[in-house]
Amino acid sequence: MNDPRVNEPKDGTEATDDSAAEGSSSAESSTESPAKSSIESSTESSTESSPESSAAPAAAYPAVVPAASAGRSFGIVLGFFALLVAFAAVGGVAFTWWQVTEQQEVVAEKTSEAARDLADIRALVLETQARVAAQDERFSELRSEAEARRRELESLDSEIDEARERMESFAREDFPEERSPAVAEVEYLLLLAARELALADNPRVALAALRKADAQLAALDDPSFAATRRAINEEIAAVEAVADVDLEGLALRLDSLAGRIEGLPLHGSLSPEPLADASAGTEETGWKRFLARLRAVTADLFRIRRTDTPAAPLLAPDESFFLYRNIELDLKSARLAVLARDQENFNAGVEAARAALREYFVVEDEAVRAMLDALDELGTRDVTPEWPSIGRSLELLRETGAAG
Repeated sequence: MNDPRVNEPKDGTEATDDSAAEGSSSAESSTESPAKSSIESSTESSTESSPESSAAPAAAYPAVVPAASAGRSFGIVLGFFALLVAFAAVGGVAFTWWQVTEQQEVVAEKTSEAARDLADIRALVLETQARVAAQDERFSELRSEAEARRRELESLDSEIDEARERMESFAREDFPEERSPAVAEVEYLLLLAARELALADNPRVALAALRKADAQLAALDDPSFAATRRAINEEIAAVEAVADVDLEGLALRLDSLAGRIEGLPLHGSLSPEPLADASAGTEETGWKRFLARLRAVTADLFRIRRTDTPAAPLLAPDESFFLYRNIELDLKSARLAVLARDQENFNAGVEAARAALREYFVVEDEAVRAMLDALDELGTRDVTPEWPSIGRSLELLRETGAAG
């Protein structure tokens, strides 16, 4: 039978051996990982002090440290991303504000330019209305002058009728048959020459009448009419000295020039830009199309060109219309001044048309150059010639006829 006390030392020995084994294993593990042994020693000390309450936190503590570090990294990335989004939003708002500001400036500039153009057009309209009113007033004056000339013509017609009666009385008197009608016809021709020159400003008809009268007296072969013929020839020479002014032809030429104004090219007129090829735009990339669009927009805002002459004002189509009409009015005013023998208004109309052509039209164009040359030549004309008096020959004829 076994004694139970014999086994007790054996159990103590095994316990001692287990303790030694555990101590050796602890030494090996502490040698391999000092950090782990410190954690385990602290854990053991904690376990000894409070084995039940601190067992779970001691086992979970090493897993908490990586989770907190990962949370902080995610927060930094998220904050950096939010900062980028905020910068992008601020940049987008700033770019949008800049675009709106630029567009507002362009709209304001276009609006002010349109207002200036409208003011110029209104000024042109007012000027045109003033010129039309002045022309109407001038027409009224011309009507009054025409009425006065009509009364003078009626008085001259009465003189011609008196001359015709004298012709009939000459025919009834006892003169040689070949002399009486001829003298009466000469008197009629001299009256006709005086009328055409003084009232109608028609030197050609006056010269023809004087030459015909001289030929009639020469055919009579009467020495008593020598003084009359001498006076007639002196009057012919005096009229020929100033007869080179063809007022009727001058008025017709001005009317022709006024009709040719419409087709002359303007300097600085606004013309539409050529449209870009739509097929070419489809082959370009979006970036190239953006650059092309940007160049087109900036080209409308800024235009750079080299010129050695003062810049001519740009004219819109409606302004060009009024400009053409103003020059036509200038030339027609000069034409009326020719017919009215008004040298001052004639010079003013020709000079105004010439100045407008030089300022607004392409002077290098052949048609414009020809128009300017014609106006330069017309500006030297005298539309108020001083016609000589041709009444001396008629007085001598009547004296000779009464004496004969």
